[in-house]
Amino acid sequence: MKKENDIHILPLTSERWPDFEAVFGKGGCGGCWCAWWRLTNKEFYAVNKDERKETMRTLVQQGAEPGLIAYVEDIPAGWVTVAPREDYVRLKTSRILAPVDEEPVWCMPCFYVRSKFRHIGLMRKLIDAAVDYGRVHGASIIEAYPNDPEKEANPLSIYTGVASTFAAAGFKEVLRRKPNRPIMRKNL
Repeated sequence: MKKENDIHILPLTSERWPDFEAVFGKGGCGGCWCAWWRLTNKEFYAVNKDERKETMRTLVQQGAEPGLIAYVEDIPAGWVTVAPREDYVRLKTSRILAPVDEEPVWCMPCFYVRSKFRHIGLMRKLIDAAVDYGRVHGASIIEAYPNDPEKEANPLSIYTGVASTFAAAGFKEVLRRKPNRPIMRKNL
């Protein structure tokens, strides 16, 4: 495992856009460019991966910090998106991930870790950094929608994180509408 001081995590800004591109390579999972949560299903499938990338680039150029980049020995290695729930259009239409209650929450619905940086604890570090980022920006509750696999999960199925990692970070399950998809929260 890399030493603690070999890993640092910073918000995505326009200056760090090339680092986001380095993390996602050809677009991450299926050319998503982390636009999945920010577009409706119809919008997402109506555009190609370059247009999804441009959606994120425009958001960042407008001054938004839609997530955090993890660096391992100064190499862009991983990503977590974190923002208020209302920033994620897809959550507004999801039956499985519909709001639990009326409490205002911040969400971290997606991660991406480059393959050569997996299995070094980067997801946990991204979770902790996203919680800190939310706290600094006024969040009182952070919510996540991890996979809770019955057996070892395929890396493509854990882009939302793994329930056991969230539990270890102090998140509690608050609802489960699908067997492998708990809604987990951490009060700040």
